[in-house]
Amino acid sequence: MATISHHHVITSTAGLRACGMSADPLYARAAIHPKLLEDDRKRIHTDQVARLFKSVMESLNDEFMGFTTRPLKLGVFATMAELVSRCKTLGELLYKAAHFYNLVTDDIKMSLHANDMYARFNIDMLSPDCDPQHFLREFLLVIWHRFPSWYVGAALPLIETHFTFSKPQHFSELKIMFPSKLYFDQPSNCLIFDAAELHRPLIRSAYELEKYLDKAPADFMTIPGSEADLERQIMRYLTDPLEGGVRPIGLSQAASFLGMSQQTLHRRLLEEGTTFQSIKDSLRREKAISLLLKGSLSVEEISALLGFNEARSFTRAFKLWTGVSPRQYRQSHR
Repeated sequence: MATISHHHVITSTAGLRACGMSADPLYARAAIHPKLLEDDRKRIHTDQVARLFKSVMESLNDEFMGFTTRPLKLGVFATMAELVSRCKTLGELLYKAAHFYNLVTDDIKMSLHANDMYARFNIDMLSPDCDPQHFLREFLLVIWHRFPSWYVGAALPLIETHFTFSKPQHFSELKIMFPSKLYFDQPSNCLIFDAAELHRPLIRSAYELEKYLDKAPADFMTIPGSEADLERQIMRYLTDPLEGGVRPIGLSQAASFLGMSQQTLHRRLLEEGTTFQSIKDSLRREKAISLLLKGSLSVEEISALLGFNEARSFTRAFKLWTGVSPRQYRQSHR
């Protein structure tokens, strides 16, 4: 199950707090249980973190989330994405994207350099003191690895990733985020990869791009193609194709569907860092939030759609996931 470290969840709101705003309502809106924030060993699901990041951007009207001297208004990334949709190759995309950002902001400078062997995509901050925990630098490097990877339909293989800051305590997390050799205290933040990758064709349609932008920044959270295939199969099996809810299916039925024993399925999921119940809970939570925000169904109707025997069971589960009841969550968003 794709999750984000406690460190990145907490530091993502530092820019907001520096502007004198409380992060608590945004954590609640993202359906992140307060107890998860009290334990730095806890990890938070990518869907919840994506909602949090988006809420910070919307609250500040700043795609740089308060970590630069001047905000970058909402919509800039989407405009850039529409511009590069006319490109044919990965190299064109990176060159045009860098040129676009250098025109619209002085806070971040991007550049693409290449020789016969290596390509280097640089991201530099004018005022790194605005980003003392280097959240934005890491996030921008994530975006400019994930977005191009999505556009070519495969993870861009990194050779090296450079950071201008010293080796942090969450070094192990960076090793997961950037599968490559990591170097710190470097003159520039950059992604280094084989120059041949620049010739990769872009394969996404305008429709796919529209859907990608609707979900942003959710798809920045994982490397394309890295999500566990087994988890995806289970989520598809659990989803009711007609009603859009979650079918009341247990581990034994899922194992039978996948052609393996319960013990084998349980072991394989543990190897991927999750369990059948965690996958089912995450799917139920996300569908519950979506249905609650639409506002057309009652809590009882949502409970039934999600495969609960009674509304009380759904309410208890929702409070365990988010810290509030379904009705409180819906009311707070009204």
